[in-house]
Amino acid sequence: MTAAHFHLALNHIPLLGILFGALLLAYGLWRGSSDVQQASLGLLAVAGLSIIGVYLTGEPAEEIVEGLAGVSHDAIEAHEALGTYALVAGLLTGFASIITLVRGTIRGRLNRGSVVLTLVVALAATGLIGYTANLGGKISHPELRTEAPVSQSADGEDADESDIEHE
Repeated sequence: MTAAHFHLALNHIPLLGILFGALLLAYGLWRGSSDVQQASLGLLAVAGLSIIGVYLTGEPAEEIVEGLAGVSHDAIEAHEALGTYALVAGLLTGFASIITLVRGTIRGRLNRGSVVLTLVVALAATGLIGYTANLGGKISHPELRTEAPVSQSADGEDADESDIEHE
C-alpha cells in the first residue's frame, strides 16, 4: 500500500467517527444517558485523534499523485491549505472528549456543560473535516469539480468522443 492509499483509507475514520460520535452524544444528552454519553465521548476521542494519521500521510500522498494525469494541482493546494485546520479541529475534538471523560471519572459524573461544549466542537469539526475531504475528492475526480464541463449531445445524452464532430 502506498501513502496515497493509506491517506484515502484513513480519511474516513475522523470524518465518519466524529459525525457518528456527535450524533450519539446528542442522543445521549437528549435521553439523559450517562452510559451513551461516555461511549460517544470515547468514540469522539479515538476518531478525533485518528486525524493525525490522515495528516501525516497527506504530504507523501501528494508526492505520489501530483504528476498523474487528471489530477488537479489547484485542488491539491486547496485541500492542503485546509488540512492543518482540519487537523486542529480533530485534535480539539479528541482532547475535549478525553478531558470531559477524565473529569467525569474523577467527579463521578459527567459535567453537562463540558459534554455540550464537546458536542459543539465535534459538530464544527465535522463540518470543517467534511469540507476538507470534499476538496480532497476533487483532486482526482474531475466530475466533482465545478469547472469540469460535461458535454451532451443534442438529444440530452452524454456524448462520447465518437459523437463529437471535429471541424
